[in-house]
Amino acid sequence: MSQAHEPGYFPNSLLTLQRGARQEYFEQQCLIEHPRLLDTLERVLEAICPVGEGASVRRPGTMVLVIGPSRVGKTTLIRLLEERFIAQAQTQMEADPAFIPFASITSAGPEASRFDWPTYYRAVLRSLRDPFVDAPRGRIANRELREAMEAALLHRKPLAVIVDEAHHLAKATRGRLLQDQLDHLKYFENLTGVSHILVGTYDMRPFRRVNAQLACRSVDVHFSRYDAAKEEDAQVFRSVLWALQRQLPMPEEPHLVEHWEFLYTRSIGCIGLLKMHLNRALNMALAEDARTVTLTHLRKTALPEVRVEAALCNALESEAEMTESDGADERLLTLLGLRGPLPKKQTGQTPRSSRGRPGKRDPQRDAVGEDNHVEVPTLSATEQAAG
Repeated sequence: MSQAHEPGYFPNSLLTLQRGARQEYFEQQCLIEHPRLLDTLERVLEAICPVGEGASVRRPGTMVLVIGPSRVGKTTLIRLLEERFIAQAQTQMEADPAFIPFASITSAGPEASRFDWPTYYRAVLRSLRDPFVDAPRGRIANRELREAMEAALLHRKPLAVIVDEAHHLAKATRGRLLQDQLDHLKYFENLTGVSHILVGTYDMRPFRRVNAQLACRSVDVHFSRYDAAKEEDAQVFRSVLWALQRQLPMPEEPHLVEHWEFLYTRSIGCIGLLKMHLNRALNMALAEDARTVTLTHLRKTALPEVRVEAALCNALESEAEMTESDGADERLLTLLGLRGPLPKKQTGQTPRSSRGRPGKRDPQRDAVGEDNHVEVPTLSATEQAAG
């Protein structure tokens, strides 16, 4: 959404419809294309297809990790991504009836103990409209499912397999198991040339460092929240609120922008979380047959502080890891041997190698004279304890 254009209103005919239809419009059809969303979309597309090229030219076998906080708007991103793939591939779809621009699936649900490969194979086959998976026959072996999926990818030649909720790949897996999961996906990419776009929460952060090969052959796309401590982000957040308040199907336009700090606080800058809050507030206002959504509705439907704090802490910790710190180039140059070693910490103590064994006299000439005095070397407290 550009700030240069005034956002439009909802269709007036909605006010004559039942409450459920008005709620459905705002929840399902009201889509705000804000800058952070569009920037993330372009970065994903550029990782799959060269800039300015259609579906006929692509970078084969690229794994893209789209990582961000929960409810930042990843489902909307996938919807726009699917629309863009179809638009870019229109010519190729007309020339080749077998071509399907993408397969879009959802990873294992929260009730599953771990990512399930047979479920993945079946989901990809169904998305590619392959009749094999639902053919009337007995139990299909996992190997047959995998081979059928590989054949479907080679035949349909999609640009990518989009996997929503991809953080479930790491659920109940540790270390080597997670590496095996990602290596399996990379095997499919190498075999078929079809890229994978893994979209998930910050639980996907370990994917970035599973092994060196995957680290060098995957692309990170950070879909971050708006940070109102930055004036530009605060401005965009207010403009998104302005667009949303004009789309709420109520007789009177609410004044969401007046309460932007409260709404920002309870959404931590995630537009998806903000939209869910407004969905609940709208539902309450419609149930009361109110003329508009008020601050009272917003406060009654806001997430409680403890939940917001948990989401914010996770976001702040994850953003720190996803953001490269100052001095990265110098640290890498040092590791590559192009800079001198980092200076060692000075302790002010004599190096151990220059001293004798604890408790043993240093080699030296004894003093001689009338008093026949023998000079004994003084030991430090540490050497006394050791001797």
